[in-house]
Amino acid sequence: MTCKQCGTEIADKAIICYKCGAATVEARRKPAALPTPNGGLAGRLAVSLALAALVVAGLFLGRAGGDVPPGVSYTIAGLAAAVLVLRIFQRRRR
Repeated sequence: MTCKQCGTEIADKAIICYKCGAATVEARRKPAALPTPNGGLAGRLAVSLALAALVVAGLFLGRAGGDVPPGVSYTIAGLAAAVLVLRIFQRRRR
């Protein structure tokens, strides 16, 4: 038998062409659909709202003055930065 893609002579029982990798028969089943990262729009909305809440909390604690321990402000700012970096990384992977 010859490959429909590249014309190479291949075995009669071959499933794929050894030269170009093209399938010799049609697939019996379709592959399962991949899940949308972060649950689609709902996941993106949740991450965006979490980032906004962290930014607002960081700004509020920054204005609170000496009542808030500095570790709390730094923790919130760090969490906001981590969420932002994760969002940027996820967008670049697509």
